[in-house]
Amino acid sequence: MGIISSQFNWVSTPSGYSQVTNWRAKQKAFNSNVASNLAAFSDTLTSASSSYGYGMSQIAAQKAAARVMEATQAKITQSKVDMKA
Repeated sequence: MGIISSQFNWVSTPSGYSQVTNWRAKQKAFNSNVASNLAAFSDTLTSASSSYGYGMSQIAAQKAAARVMEATQAKITQSKVDMKA
């Protein structure tokens, strides 16, 4: 059996102008969608960076507070030892 080509002559095809207009509209919608996705991605990265910075500062503050508490506790313990002696 050979290759059979059939044409649907009863279906009208859009004019060249109409095809180009439709293509431009689709491209405009696509470009708009890409721009909004890139903006959302950029916002996500900015938020992640900000959250990371905040989290790191919180960890540093907690570690510093722990060091201060340990030093204070050591001084208190030393004072108690000195008072007993």
